[in-house]
Amino acid sequence: MGSSKVLPRRLSFPKICEVLIAYLNAGADKEYISVSEVAEKTTVTLHNISRNNGFFRSWGFIEESEKEQGKYKLTREAAEFAHAYRIDPNGNLTRTILRSILSKDEVLVKFVERIKSEGIDRETALIDLPRIIGDLRADKVGLNAFLDLIAYAFQLDWISIPVKKPVRPPKKLASTEAKVVRVHDKRAEERMLPAFGVSMEPRTNITINLTMSPEITPTMLKEYIKALLEAYDEYAQEKASSE
Repeated sequence: MGSSKVLPRRLSFPKICEVLIAYLNAGADKEYISVSEVAEKTTVTLHNISRNNGFFRSWGFIEESEKEQGKYKLTREAAEFAHAYRIDPNGNLTRTILRSILSKDEVLVKFVERIKSEGIDRETALIDLPRIIGDLRADKVGLNAFLDLIAYAFQLDWISIPVKKPVRPPKKLASTEAKVVRVHDKRAEERMLPAFGVSMEPRTNITINLTMSPEITPTMLKEYIKALLEAYDEYAQEKASSE
């Protein structure tokens, strides 16, 4: 493997793995294929794959055809990693295969040993990485991606970015139209009994149509119905008195 190394260009660690799997799915484990064939198997754009082939090639993930320029093939270990990652992305064997690929670079191995012995944090590692690898033109996305790659392979959990669970947006409750039919309150019925000597009219069934918004709580609804019943109680008593 050559000494000149290149860091990723605007490609996250999950996308790096996605491209390698796309190479595998396109048949690059057996024959040389074009970048356009790889792009058909992934959500990563053709342009982004092309500009990252320098990274893949420098770290021993792919090799370019000597006969057909612009066609690439996965190395044996890279094909094994892509296959393992596709099946078990969090498996120890998957990490071991990737670690074997990266460990061929002695400078990187020494950097990993330094991270472990000195307990270097993520911010410090990001600053040191371009100088150690020898690629000062690396962008922030690529730097973070390569550090995630190292942390994944060598199990440097304290410099890994924790994966956050997606937060589901709260469901919006649509306004609900509720129909309360035949409201019968025994206590209200007792309150509406006419005075002694007054003939009792047949009890009236009440039908109330209510349109409720999500802000209306059951307690508020109960108080509203109670107020309606009290108003009807007063009306019944006034009517009985007038007669």
